[in-house]
Amino acid sequence: MPAKVKASILRNENNPACFPVRITGIIFVVLVLGCERTEPEVRLPSQIRQLADPEAIATVQRFCSECHPLPSPSSFPRANWPAEVDRGYGFYRQSGRTDLKEPVVNDTIRYFQGSAPEKLDITSAETFPVSPSSVRFVPSPLMTIDDTTSLTSHIIWEEASQSLLISDMSSSKVRRWNPSSVSNFNMLPGDDKILLSPDAVIAEGKSPCRITPCDWNQDGLQDYLVGEIGSTIISDLKLGCVSLMVGQPDGSLVRQVIADKLARSVEAVPFDYDEDGDVDVLVAEFGWNISGGFRLLRNQTPAGTPVEALKFEEEILDPRHGILAIRIADMDNDSRMDIVTAYGQEYETVEVLYNRSPGTYERKQIARMPEPSYNSSAIMISDLDQDGKLDIVHTCGDIFDSFIPKPFHGLRWIRNLGNDQWELRELGMMIGAMQPAVADFDGDGDLDIAAVGLFPDSETISQNCSYDSVCWWEQKENLEFVRHSIERDHCLHGTCTAADIDQDGRTDLVVGEWADRNAKGSFRVFWNRAKPQDEAAN
Repeated sequence: MPAKVKASILRNENNPACFPVRITGIIFVVLVLGCERTEPEVRLPSQIRQLADPEAIATVQRFCSECHPLPSPSSFPRANWPAEVDRGYGFYRQSGRTDLKEPVVNDTIRYFQGSAPEKLDITSAETFPVSPSSVRFVPSPLMTIDDTTSLTSHIIWEEASQSLLISDMSSSKVRRWNPSSVSNFNMLPGDDKILLSPDAVIAEGKSPCRITPCDWNQDGLQDYLVGEIGSTIISDLKLGCVSLMVGQPDGSLVRQVIADKLARSVEAVPFDYDEDGDVDVLVAEFGWNISGGFRLLRNQTPAGTPVEALKFEEEILDPRHGILAIRIADMDNDSRMDIVTAYGQEYETVEVLYNRSPGTYERKQIARMPEPSYNSSAIMISDLDQDGKLDIVHTCGDIFDSFIPKPFHGLRWIRNLGNDQWELRELGMMIGAMQPAVADFDGDGDLDIAAVGLFPDSETISQNCSYDSVCWWEQKENLEFVRHSIERDHCLHGTCTAADIDQDGRTDLVVGEWADRNAKGSFRVFWNRAKPQDEAAN
């Protein structure tokens, strides 16, 4: 590991079990369908007596902020805190650490419950302002895969082949779909269904999560690196792997596992880390409680070696669990490609590894959420204000730590001001906000943002509250954004992508379906249609 990177990883960040650690599922690693959730029965007195002893308060605060910002009592309803405190103590003891003074458990519960709200204040979707827009999104028929329930984790639009790649963790299959195979696809009503052909399957793995296109062997054929989590059951078992799907002349793919026994590896990205001329692989190993990390597969393959004999040397660049995304981009305009990472779990950070010289990186934390239950879910790199400096769109909405909607779920813009200066702008709330998509949806020359929401069983868990499940944020003058609802109360979407699917010059939105037991779909397209002039003004 380069010295600068190693030195920048703080001692307490290396520990995977600090209080209170979130048990997060993130979209890619949630329990399979039909999981049961049982909450302990908590009986609360009519009034909670706050912890008042200054020494006890200081002990709680030190213990609960050793590895991350001190959690806010308002991040959970009052009734949830006994379970959260018990969970945090369990993680600390599981870690094997003995260097911290443990507060009395009841003191810790009183500290958090004493200032916690009875319930979190969540804005219902129908109360958001309705703003005029020149765009309307019209849903297509639902695309189904063998008419079974899907866990669609990633969708890619490939411009060259004019086709979609869809990764389904439930069936462990990767499928390709060409819209031209259904000639009247964009004319069918949204309540119809289209069954994908069996020959759409191009690869199978072990719960493939994200797909990264590349031309690994420089033969002009499309290859893919795939992060495979191994199982949709949450655990620290190392069942995941990284596979290289090698393109064949007949259009098929041959799967080659290049790293095995990984802890829920959600993403693998090709990158010449040491600039020695061959392609290395960066791996986001999300893990769980005691497993996971940011891993480098350093390419040690002699030139001319066939793909099936690839050889890598594994290194841990960062031992923290919870890494949820890796992006490669020149963030400081020095013509060197940098590495951008995002972490969930208790860390809730966005970081840049600045490329200073071949194989040497300087790690900088450019954003950190205020407290450890912010539920970070995804990032996307884009020059949102088109000023020549790359920005980051960040979403929080991982509902699977507690199945509690949080008022800070939504989108934010981490704006690049240059000279390693960053500005955090909140764009708007969206419960269960997941993968963003950036595009000029209204055709006015600037960039807008869309996102999807994932909150299974929201209708039973949060009664009398409505949630937007697909939204877009229209960029207006002065870099302001206006929120528009596309779909409401179907919070079963884990991913989306923007593309002009029907080639009409307007960017559409493709939305993945997640665990929809009733409709049993894989994805659908929301067609971008112009509103009539009089309707757009209202």
